[in-house]
Amino acid sequence: MKTKIFFGGLMAATLLTTACSDFLTEDPKGQLVPSSFFVSQDALDAGVNALYEKVNQLQSWTNPNYPQWQGDDITANPGSNKQACAELDVFSATNNNKGVTAAWNLNYTVIKAANLLIENAATTPVAEEEVNIALGQAHYWRAYAYYYLVRIFGPLPLITSANTSDLTPQLSSVEEVYNLIVDDLNKALVVPTEYGKAPRHHDGVDAYITRHGVEATLAAVYMSMAGYPLNKEGYYAKAAAEAKKVIDGASAYGYYVEPEWKQVYSMGHNYNKATVVGIDYSPINGSWDHDSQLTSCCRFEGLGDGGWGDAWGEIKFWKNYPEGPRKDAIYAPKVTFENGDREIVKTVDWWELDSEGKKVVDAYHPMFCIFTTNCDENGNEVAAPYDYTKSNYRGMTNGHRHRVIRYAEVLLWYAESLARSGGDLATAKRYLKQVREHAVNDVDNFTYMDGTTVAIDNMSADQLAKACLEEHGWEVAGNWCAMVTRRSDEFRMNQLKENFDYRVANQPITIVPGITAKESVSVVKSTWAGDNSIYIPYPDTEVEKNPNLVRK
Repeated sequence: MKTKIFFGGLMAATLLTTACSDFLTEDPKGQLVPSSFFVSQDALDAGVNALYEKVNQLQSWTNPNYPQWQGDDITANPGSNKQACAELDVFSATNNNKGVTAAWNLNYTVIKAANLLIENAATTPVAEEEVNIALGQAHYWRAYAYYYLVRIFGPLPLITSANTSDLTPQLSSVEEVYNLIVDDLNKALVVPTEYGKAPRHHDGVDAYITRHGVEATLAAVYMSMAGYPLNKEGYYAKAAAEAKKVIDGASAYGYYVEPEWKQVYSMGHNYNKATVVGIDYSPINGSWDHDSQLTSCCRFEGLGDGGWGDAWGEIKFWKNYPEGPRKDAIYAPKVTFENGDREIVKTVDWWELDSEGKKVVDAYHPMFCIFTTNCDENGNEVAAPYDYTKSNYRGMTNGHRHRVIRYAEVLLWYAESLARSGGDLATAKRYLKQVREHAVNDVDNFTYMDGTTVAIDNMSADQLAKACLEEHGWEVAGNWCAMVTRRSDEFRMNQLKENFDYRVANQPITIVPGITAKESVSVVKSTWAGDNSIYIPYPDTEVEKNPNLVRK
């Protein structure tokens, strides 16, 4: 892609800072007044670009997404410099954890940028359609940021104005936060179904949020409201209705389930209609602020190619994962070692032992390869599905499009919501099979995580709902950039304690006959503390400024 998509320029430099609390206390002298800025289409576009610049930074690096390590799919290196990951992995994060702080600061920065647009875009002397597009982006991404925050922090300060004198806002309840999220998403529905030209549309996809993207997000939000902690089960019917709108529009718009699973996260198929909502990165200058920094994050340290090892695969989840093309695309089928000439010098199973019984791979865990790419003989990144038998690209940034919501997820959300709300089970079963068709070796028979196998055609509503939930977990395994991660699903179903209990017991798991393995990160706080274990602490820097940040 040749067009640099999202840089905020003057708007970003003059109107935005890095955190909500900083914004509330900043000195306005010498700054551009928003009301005098929104005077033309160019200015309005600059405001939207500034918003997307902050959206980029939500996922360009791993820190803001460390809370997703609580899910049973992702674990961490117990040593190295990965303590922040490890703390969250075992539900014992401190309030100065860099993942906690980044998650708070970066999402509130998006909220701040959205507030500026929401308060000022309507005064711009441009066509109503253009105002609606700008306001739709702002309402959507504010909702997105609050949706992320409420699922990891619980009660939140609701900041809905760019100009507020309240420096110590009270906490709003989880339900109040969700009410704002739904209101924002409904207001975002003014956006079009598709856009015509760059930067809003490029490489065959829409970079700006579309109406279908909003509808898909509403489906996910309603499912969250139906589950823990609100438990408004009637919202599953609302979720199904929103997901159906996306499905009904799929033929006209071109949404599809990727026929080759190896292409789902491939740089060779970076822009596609298998993705409903994506976050774009354009690595023209190799900027760590705006490019995806995830190329090396899953490769283990010590393999000779500069891997960071931020995320390891949990052993039990990998062991239960259904065999097929999807598993081979999410996890590296083998672990490879390279030398200084980018030559692969050793290829092993992750659990392999040498002749003396020592671990060949120090990590001794499954290795994700969602974000990993290959290189050519000159070290340049290759735009193709990842192939573990080829040399690994060592650059730390690239233009990988983050798949936030995929069409396959929408099908599963619809199917699960139908099953939980008394809907058409035959349709739900058909969509479950459609997702599985290119993912697993056995499409028709579903094996649950507990080892039980049931024919999909014979499933009851409860069995089908559970199957769709678990299938979604397989679909997003290791993708902490997804809007609904495996951790999110476990949270909605109030199942995080089950993951915690497994980690406390940490029994050896048989990998192959004669070889067992255990999770590497030990649980420090072995007593479950309910919401105080589920929710991460408010950052210490924010608590110092606002004494109302106390979870009751």
